[in-house]
Amino acid sequence: MNIKIISCKIFYREIALLTSQSEHYYDVTFLRQGLHSNPKKLGEILRSEIDSVDGGDDIHTNYPPDGGEFDAILLGYALCSNCVEDVSSSRYPLVIPRAHDCISLFLGSREKYSDYFFANKGTFWCNTSWAENSFIPDERHREAEFEALKKRRGETAARKLLNASEQWKDNYTNAAFIRWDEYGELASQSEAERRCRDCAEYNNWNFDLLRGDSSFMRDFLNGRWDDERFLVVPPNHKVTLTYDERLIDYAE
Repeated sequence: MNIKIISCKIFYREIALLTSQSEHYYDVTFLRQGLHSNPKKLGEILRSEIDSVDGGDDIHTNYPPDGGEFDAILLGYALCSNCVEDVSSSRYPLVIPRAHDCISLFLGSREKYSDYFFANKGTFWCNTSWAENSFIPDERHREAEFEALKKRRGETAARKLLNASEQWKDNYTNAAFIRWDEYGELASQSEAERRCRDCAEYNNWNFDLLRGDSSFMRDFLNGRWDDERFLVVPPNHKVTLTYDERLIDYAE
């Protein structure tokens, strides 16, 4: 299969690892993490990226070396604040995981995420790619934020602003690190786990080490797209929201 991937960078390490073990041809465009904080803007970006691939002249994309077509465009996004609504391709099928966010794909299923979430509300999640592409609220991050604010607003105002911006942490009691066996003792995963442990200690949170499962991501990348876990959108159809356990569907 020839597969194009447009993905949040939160999957960077995982996609790199799993595609290296596959016989399929992949071309990947990564978008920086955090864009889902403005879902409308992210939706516009995704539609623009897909349109460029459809047009055959996308500056990010190496098209299949045999001169053939892509079999599908995979979106490395979940529901993610509804950012995938109205996304479509005029040329290729789109494949999107049926999940609320990325944690389900790191844990291996929506059910595992749901079970843990309801038993451990107030959890800050982390894994290898998260540590590299998002922020971890540890001492190092706080010091960097303080210095940046101090340069702009002065020391007193910087402390007040920083304290106000961290009030979200009052709702958290736990930090969970998702470890994939596939990484073994690679330095990238070991360093990310250490930072998550330090974060928990710094914020007086509990720390939980979870064994992740790559099967959801592996099936996504290798074309095993059952309807329960994945939505396959035909060309010239748009993604719709279902507001039920299926999460997403498509319509003309």
